[in-house]
Amino acid sequence: MGSSKEQPRGRKRDADATRAALLDAARELFGRHGYAAVTLRDIGERAGADGSLVARYFGGKAALYRSAVAEDGRESAASPEGVAPGAYTAEALRRADLRGTPGPLVQALLSQGSAPEVRASAAEEMRDRLVSPLAARLALGGADDPVAGAEVLVACLVGVISLRTSGLFDGLSRVDPEVVGAVLESAARAWPAVATYVPGTDASTGPAADGAGDGPNPSVDDGAS
Repeated sequence: MGSSKEQPRGRKRDADATRAALLDAARELFGRHGYAAVTLRDIGERAGADGSLVARYFGGKAALYRSAVAEDGRESAASPEGVAPGAYTAEALRRADLRGTPGPLVQALLSQGSAPEVRASAAEEMRDRLVSPLAARLALGGADDPVAGAEVLVACLVGVISLRTSGLFDGLSRVDPEVVGAVLESAARAWPAVATYVPGTDASTGPAADGAGDGPNPSVDDGAS
């Protein structure tokens, strides 16, 4: 018979394993179906545990979703030194392709069925782990509004992940993740200049000369030969 010290350690291991199984199941199901469509019973069945244990280990469904979002965010966090959109995008798409779903973080951001506190938590995760490092990079490049630029680029990434895993766009699904990453990397490098571009001007010479691009020049006699 095991000692009294060994028994609590065994129970602790069992509790940790059950909690981890519930979290893994939640990440998979929430990532595939979103918050509203998944029940605690679904999560329990996938985890091989009683769904009522979610309340014990996480406090409830919304809290479990926030934990799933946070775990997903940790896996996709940018490095403290900054973020390389190309490499980050390629890796994010490879993960999404592997699981065949956008993941709980993207689902929480896009799904209107998610609880408000869940969506707010997902947005905060995205700001902390991706928007802020990317904004710091854009600021070093001279961007006037680096946060806006970072949010535009992140929105592009979220949209690509969501549509690529939807199966509705065959061309997008076929594109190599590295190619998509190169597009986002180019956009990040171009942002400081593009963000200051004013329609009707040329980026290198200023206002378009001689009415170029504005149709016929009204000073020219249309009947002249």
